[in-house]
Amino acid sequence: MIAQKAKEITPFIVMEVLEKAAEMEQQGINVIHLEVGEPDFNVPKCVSVAEQKAFDEGRTHYTHSLGDPELRKQIAEKYKEEYNVSVSPGQIIVTSGSSPAILLTLGVLCDAGDEVIISDPGYACYENFIRFIGAKAIKVPVYEEDGFQYRYEEIKSALPTEHAQ
Repeated sequence: MIAQKAKEITPFIVMEVLEKAAEMEQQGINVIHLEVGEPDFNVPKCVSVAEQKAFDEGRTHYTHSLGDPELRKQIAEKYKEEYNVSVSPGQIIVTSGSSPAILLTLGVLCDAGDEVIISDPGYACYENFIRFIGAKAIKVPVYEEDGFQYRYEEIKSALPTEHAQ
């Protein structure tokens, strides 16, 4: 039996488009991919060399539940160097991508019935993530002429009256 909240997840049309594009490519049709936001280039050489080194060293097993401690330490150092911000490695979680990170964050910050403001247009999965955790997505329009940044008045009008002060 599948949980009702799982049944309410709407299809992510981007993946359907990606699958159709793959079929077209197999037929020899040249396709320009704009659907998933994936770069059209391979990882940098230094990354593939590091991956191969880790593989050769047998570093292919589970890491710490928050992510590899050395990686988290290096991320903290990068934030200090680049942004002069002190972040403890204990405050960093490494996930397998932005979608799991967003889902985890929403799960930590939101209770059932909470409302979450999201941009419209925005990432198609946000609404499903919010619905899955039992919260409600409130879409607020954003506009190209503003660089797709929120307008104060649009957010204010989306808030319940008692919070719109």
